[in-house]
Amino acid sequence: MASLDLAAMPGRRAGARPLVAGLFTLTVIAMFTLSGGVLWSLGLNYNGLTGAMASKIHPATYAAILSFAVLVLARRNPAAFLPVAATRHPGALAFLFAALALGLVIVLDGRRGIATVFDTYVLAALVAMVAAELDERALARLEALLHLMLAANAALAIGEYLAGHRLFPYRFEGETFGWDTRSTALIGHPLENALITGSYLMILMAGGGSGLPRLLRLPAILLQFAALISFGGRTALLMTFAMLAFAALTQVVALLRGARMSLPALALAAAGLPLAVLAIGAIAAGGFFDLIAERFVSDGGSAQARLQMFDLIGRLSLRDLLMGSQSAFVDSARRSQGLELGIENPLVRLLIYQGAILTGLLMTGLALFLIEVGRRLRPGAAMAFVFFLVVANSFESIANKTLALAQFVVLLAVLLRRPASS
Repeated sequence: MASLDLAAMPGRRAGARPLVAGLFTLTVIAMFTLSGGVLWSLGLNYNGLTGAMASKIHPATYAAILSFAVLVLARRNPAAFLPVAATRHPGALAFLFAALALGLVIVLDGRRGIATVFDTYVLAALVAMVAAELDERALARLEALLHLMLAANAALAIGEYLAGHRLFPYRFEGETFGWDTRSTALIGHPLENALITGSYLMILMAGGGSGLPRLLRLPAILLQFAALISFGGRTALLMTFAMLAFAALTQVVALLRGARMSLPALALAAAGLPLAVLAIGAIAAGGFFDLIAERFVSDGGSAQARLQMFDLIGRLSLRDLLMGSQSAFVDSARRSQGLELGIENPLVRLLIYQGAILTGLLMTGLALFLIEVGRRLRPGAAMAFVFFLVVANSFESIANKTLALAQFVVLLAVLLRRPASS
């Protein structure tokens, strides 16, 4: 489905197009550059408990709400947007409804986590709806911007690893975790970095980001792969190796069955193979793989945490499992189980804190939302979806406050968009 021109839509004021595109560009820039560590350096305690409530919601969410509001109010009859959106974005609206229902329960029941509703769920739904309304020119500019920001994030991550110093470390109440030496770069938490970097890698491998010059594609892939190693996410690394091996095997089988390879592609492969070998050798010599070996030998208690989180479920009553528990009670139970650093699965975390009913509602909305996003993409998105869903289930991810879901949606909507002529 082609991108829509805002000015050409019935009832749309032509002057809204550059304003919506500009606000959405600010949203994307904030999403990929303003981690909790960066915001701390700017004076905002985003990841902590103290401070103003407004500081717990990411600037990108405010910008997305503003861009969506302009998108709606720019119509000559704003009330007519709802039936249009119900037709064009039913999955996003279902997800938004589920998220707002969760937020209402959190507020009425005095639970913690309202910022998670906005930054993790509402932001993702809004960016999907706004991105679907942008024209090809705005999307092309966003694509170039995404390539630049992710290259900068990867380069900074590699630099942090080589220097042994994190420029914007992950913080909680201003305190850093001295034992965690993994890179944080601009996106923030190492596992979120690994999730987004690996998703971007899958998109590049699938041919996404067609605006990236052909000669830069292999260097971009190698740069992101090196950065992925510095983030130390084991599941992300294993999935990357598995997906790359699958893609390579698919190509080999196709060639053996008589498929043709274009001369430029053959030349790129011939030149890229020795460069890749040299790059891997340089990475190994620099000690990058030592970091990975250390993560597999000593996992920081992640495996034990995955076992203990199921014991925690057994301590809850049937009512708590269905309706959710008070945050203070669950936090106390977590500490007694040695799970202070997190619950290593988003579904289990949601089940424990919010209950099976709300978790089921939210996951149903998320499934409808992702199916809708996928239908707007050109072929090749399957690798990115599989990678994201598998890796996201290896830590708290979308059950906690994170921009990862919205970042993933933006990567898909911009880098794997259908051509304007389709």
